[in-house]
Amino acid sequence: MTIRKRTPDGARRPGERHDYPHAPHGPGRTSPQWRPQEPLRRGTEPVTARTDLELRRLLSRIFLGFFVVGTVAFAVLAGTAGTGPAPNGTTFAVFALLCLAFAGIAALDLMVIRRRMAAGQGRDRRVG
Repeated sequence: MTIRKRTPDGARRPGERHDYPHAPHGPGRTSPQWRPQEPLRRGTEPVTARTDLELRRLLSRIFLGFFVVGTVAFAVLAGTAGTGPAPNGTTFAVFALLCLAFAGIAALDLMVIRRRMAAGQGRDRRVG
């Protein structure tokens, strides 16, 4: 690959590659970097952003309760429903399994939150 020099006024020639790492050069490609660059940050979130663990814990507890109640309710409905047209026992059993899976995810999230709060990763809310 040959590196062409710019025109005297500093403009790039048509099709010339440049240093910006995410500029397209042909369909589905990105142009290579000629020299190392710092990674480009996009967005406004700070580098040291922390999640609000107390709010996340509250939401996980609420939804864990909803999904446990849903699991029990759908399991009872699956046990009492017949084998006729939908909704039948199989439909309610599938809903019970879905609620059970979501309850497991909420419980797992609560364990992760507990570990992170014990490690001191929560947001510091002191008013100073």
